[in-house]
Amino acid sequence: MGITKHIKVGIIEALLMVLLFSVFIYPRLQDMGDYVFIYPFNLKDGSIYWALFFSILFGGLLFFLNIYYAIPKYLKNKQVHKYILSIILLFFGLLGIELLTKFLLQAIYNLPENFETLYGANYDNVPMRRSLKIPHVIRNLVFLVLSFGYRYVKDWKQLMEERTRQQTILAEKWKVELNYLKSQVNPHFLFNNLNNIYAITKRNNDTEASEALTRLSSLTRFMLYDSSSKYIPIAKEIKYIQDYIEMQQLRFADEEVIVNLKLEGDIEHTNISPLMLIPFVENAFKYGVKIHQNSIIRIEINIMNGSLFFKVRNKIQQSKNNHVYSGIGIANVKKRLELVYANSFELNINNDENYFEVQLRIDNL
Repeated sequence: MGITKHIKVGIIEALLMVLLFSVFIYPRLQDMGDYVFIYPFNLKDGSIYWALFFSILFGGLLFFLNIYYAIPKYLKNKQVHKYILSIILLFFGLLGIELLTKFLLQAIYNLPENFETLYGANYDNVPMRRSLKIPHVIRNLVFLVLSFGYRYVKDWKQLMEERTRQQTILAEKWKVELNYLKSQVNPHFLFNNLNNIYAITKRNNDTEASEALTRLSSLTRFMLYDSSSKYIPIAKEIKYIQDYIEMQQLRFADEEVIVNLKLEGDIEHTNISPLMLIPFVENAFKYGVKIHQNSIIRIEINIMNGSLFFKVRNKIQQSKNNHVYSGIGIANVKKRLELVYANSFELNINNDENYFEVQLRIDNL
C-alpha cells in the first residue's frame, strides 16, 4: 500500500520536472524554426536533443537531491552550515558534470567543426542563437528555489494529513471508550468483587479457582487501566495474551490444546498501541480449537531493529471454516492499524482448507 503510493508520487514529481523544463525550453525552440541551435548543438544532427536531455537530467538531480537529501538531512536538523556546504557542492558539482558531458557531446558530434558539412559553406548565415536566454547557473538557481517551494508544500500537506489522521484516531478512541462505558454496568464493581471472590477461594484452598480468578483479575485490570492508553510496553500486551491463553485452556483437558508461544527480541523496551495482537489470538481459539479434539496454536512475537514481527497459525475446524474472516475483532484491528500505523505496517491473512495464518509486521516502533 505504502510502496504503491510512493511510486505514484515519484511519477507525478518526474512529470512535474519535465513540465517545468518544458516551460523554460520549448517556447524558445519554437521561435527558432527549422534552424534550432543551442550553440554548438543543433537540430540537423540531433545533438540538441542530447543537450536538452542532459539539461533536464542534471537540473532534475539538483531539484530532487535538495528535496530528498539536503533539506531532510541537514536543514530539518538545523545544521545550516552543512546544508549550505552540501548545496554548494551539489550546485557546482552537477553544473561541472553537465558542462563536461556537453564537452564530450561536442567531441562525439565533431562540433562546431562539422557545421560546414551540415549546413554548407555559408553556415555563418544560418540563423542561430549562441545559447538559451537562461544560462545554466540562473536555470539551476531557479530550480533550486522551486525545490524549496515544492518541499514546503509537500511538508505542509503531510502535516495537514497527519493532523487529520490524529483527529480521526482521537474521534475513534472517544467513540470506542463511549461504547465501552455504555456496555459496562460497573467495571470497577466487577474488578473489586473478583478480588473478594479470590480471597474466598484462597481461604477454602480451591487452588484452580484461585488461579483462574487471578488471571481474570489481571485481564480486567488491563482492560480498565491499560487499554485506554495510546501506547503501552509490548510486555503488557504479551502478559495479557498469556493470561488469556491460561483462561482459555481451563475449558479443556490437559494436553488437549497446546499453545506454543515464542518470544524474541527487546520486549521490555518496545511500545505498541494496546489490543493490537489479542484479536488474532482470540480468533485462533474461536476457530482453531474444539472440545475433545487435540489442537495446536503457534504464536511468534519477535522484536528486531525497531520492528514487530507477529505470527499466529492454527488448524481450522471444518464446521467453522466459512466464518473465519467474519470476526468483528479482526475487522476492528485492521481499521486501528490503518489509523495508528498508517503505512508502517503490513498485514497478511492466509486461509486455506486446513490452516489459518496471520502475519503482521509493524515498523518504526
